[in-house]
Amino acid sequence: MAELVESRYNFRIQIDDGRVGLYNSKTGAVIVAEGKQAEELLAVLNRPQDHTESSFLPTLKAQGFLVDKDTNELADIRTWHTTYLNDQRVVHLTMLPAEACNFACPYCFQYQKRQILMQPWVYEAVLRMLERIIVSNYNLGEKTHIKISWFGGEPTLAAHQILAFQQRLKELCKKSPVVIRSALVTNGYLLTPRLFQELWDAGIHEFQVTLDGDKPTHDRLRVLKTKKPTFDIIYTNLKGISTLPRSFQFKLAVRVNFLRTTVSSVYSLLDKFVKDFGNDERFSIYCRPVYNFPTMQNTIQDVAPDICTLEEGLALQNLFAMKVMESLRLSSLTRMFDPLPMPAPAWCPNERRYSYVVGADGLLFPCDTFVGSKEYSIGYLSKDGTIVYDEKHNKWKRSLFDSSENPCLECKLLPICMGGCKRIRISTPYGTACFWREEDILSALREYIKLRDRIGITKVSKAVDPSQESLPGKGGDEK
Repeated sequence: MAELVESRYNFRIQIDDGRVGLYNSKTGAVIVAEGKQAEELLAVLNRPQDHTESSFLPTLKAQGFLVDKDTNELADIRTWHTTYLNDQRVVHLTMLPAEACNFACPYCFQYQKRQILMQPWVYEAVLRMLERIIVSNYNLGEKTHIKISWFGGEPTLAAHQILAFQQRLKELCKKSPVVIRSALVTNGYLLTPRLFQELWDAGIHEFQVTLDGDKPTHDRLRVLKTKKPTFDIIYTNLKGISTLPRSFQFKLAVRVNFLRTTVSSVYSLLDKFVKDFGNDERFSIYCRPVYNFPTMQNTIQDVAPDICTLEEGLALQNLFAMKVMESLRLSSLTRMFDPLPMPAPAWCPNERRYSYVVGADGLLFPCDTFVGSKEYSIGYLSKDGTIVYDEKHNKWKRSLFDSSENPCLECKLLPICMGGCKRIRISTPYGTACFWREEDILSALREYIKLRDRIGITKVSKAVDPSQESLPGKGGDEK
């Protein structure tokens, strides 16, 4: 048997009552033990060669807490990351059918930038580009996996064009070796049950709708451009969608934006969601802080003092996650942001070779926060479907492993962070964008153990193998 050593990506805590919690950021595995089992667990972890008969040994090795002495874990992660970035079988396009919106949210980073709808030739050019990639992969004996994410602005303002394009994608599937997933991110105001069914029939089976808390808070922050409230119409749409037969299989995530002053409002909305949708596994909910992205809106000043710091936002985000998990019990583990994050081959899918935000006029952006700002585009799509890059493209597609001096390579959080947001990395002197701290992980692990007792979870998460080949639809695509 090869000599075993402790993984460099282990986190461990001991609680006052004698329990021990382990988390591995490279596999996402969690182990909790108490009493004599906790003592044995730590003994095996500290000196595995002295406990070869322990029943813990196979588990610790299988879940990545113990590795062969000659294993290069960083090389495993690099291979995983590089394969993911350069996998030409996978295409992820964020399409902007409408760089316009019917809302006037005070913190919106896309406010009044271009106010245009996607031009017909852009849809045609995208199809030509996809056909070219599909043929190239077919000649290599590979099937192409395409994900289309409809974004905006507000994409439902161009619902007719989306439906027409989705039908063209269906035709493409009939004649080509291709798998297509489509998703739509919307404010939900125009997402009536009727439109939802039309989109579902056209092949869009993943949706996200945004709320900003309960009715009073939401109607203060997310109003129409006419200043009219929106909560009741959005929530009525969601309730109507939930009445569709279970033969309509879809995933609809409600994203809840929060400020430091809207915490009680978010808790109120979470209670309402659990009551109205808690028994429908097609619906999920998660919470994220409002981010202070640059915007041309003067109204950002109205909420700027209430925007959370990074540390505040993460702490509240995890508290909300615990609330939903406790309310929905075991089923929530597959339906909510995991406070103990799973490993991912990249922070953002836009780091991939064939991953772009396609503007309404064919401009290509590396990040949706840059939409409408031509100076931040990395190229454009020509009418024949050819991608033309500019000099900014290379820095956006560069891997964090390109520099051996990158401090991220020595960090225990690397497998769950992968350098963090590329937009922030490029703009900081040291090229880092730290989202988590080690103390955040230890705190989340401690709270997880307490939650485990309250709701009777016996297994919090399962291990994955970060050395595996990058799979379409996994890892960064789910961030």
